[in-house]
Amino acid sequence: MIDFQVVVYMVSRVLMIGVLLVLATCTAVARDNARSIEGTYRNPALGYSIQIPVGLRGVAGDEAGPERGVGVLLPSGGKIVVFGEPNSLEWKSPEDGVRAELTDAACISGEREVEKARVGTLSGAKGRLVCGNRVLRMLIVLRPGGGPIYCLRLETVRAHELGDGAILESIAASFRLIRWE
Repeated sequence: MIDFQVVVYMVSRVLMIGVLLVLATCTAVARDNARSIEGTYRNPALGYSIQIPVGLRGVAGDEAGPERGVGVLLPSGGKIVVFGEPNSLEWKSPEDGVRAELTDAACISGEREVEKARVGTLSGAKGRLVCGNRVLRMLIVLRPGGGPIYCLRLETVRAHELGDGAILESIAASFRLIRWE
């Protein structure tokens, strides 16, 4: 006689293995599309470019869906991500965006700062959230005349904030709007 619990267990194991194989395949496909970038990163679909500092590499094309930006792993272990996306929340100002992003962060009781900032030649806003040993710094700029918003985001630890922050500021200074395609 067949034990019903054993059959259920075996079927669940087979299904779990199938799900893991599908996930592994999807991850491999995403990695296959990833590319390493040195120098200038251009995203004509969202209309911007940045300069990746000498000695660092960006990674783009590793996410599902349309390419929105580039990630830069820092020697300290921190990470900078630069991306554009539709202004679907219809933020009226960059400060609104920074406040919303810092409010949505997982740290409820951390120190928050928001102020005006330059992103390339554009007026934007920057913010900082400190939560324990972790630091999140963010710059946001809205495309003049409407369209995408652009975010530059640094995640690091307090011990590396000064050096990693200088890299973020360097990337922000290099930000340029390009022809939207």
